[in-house]
Amino acid sequence: MSTFVKSLVLSLAVASTISFGAQAAQDTMTMEKPDESMVESASYDDATLEKFTMAMSAVSDVADKYQSELSGDVSAEKVQEIQQAAQSEMVAEIEKTGLEVDTYTTIAQQVQTDESLRQRVLSIAKANNEES
Repeated sequence: MSTFVKSLVLSLAVASTISFGAQAAQDTMTMEKPDESMVESASYDDATLEKFTMAMSAVSDVADKYQSELSGDVSAEKVQEIQQAAQSEMVAEIEKTGLEVDTYTTIAQQVQTDESLRQRVLSIAKANNEES
C-alpha cells in the first residue's frame, strides 16, 4: 500500500474520531433535530473537496506528531491530555483551510460510504500530492 493511501486511510480514521468527539459534544449541548444538510448526501464542489484534502493532510500530520507522544508508559491522565491537545490542533488545522469542522467530518463520513465521492477526493488529493 502506498504511503499516500496509508495517509488517506489514517486521515479518515482520525476524521472519524474527531467526528465522534464533535458529535458527542454536540449531543450533550443540544437534542435538536439533525441538520438536514448533514443527513442528505451532499454534492461538493471541487474547491470544497480541495480544502477537505488539505485539511485531511494537516490532520494526518497532527495525528503523526501526537502518536509518538502516546508510545511507551503513559498514564491515562496524560493520554487524555495529549488527545485533547491533538484534537484542538486538528480543529485549528481544519479551520485554517476555510472549512467548518462539521463540513469536514460530514465529508469524511460520506467518503467512507460514497464511492464516487471517495474517488473524487482521491483524485484531488493525488493531484495535490503531485504538485507538491
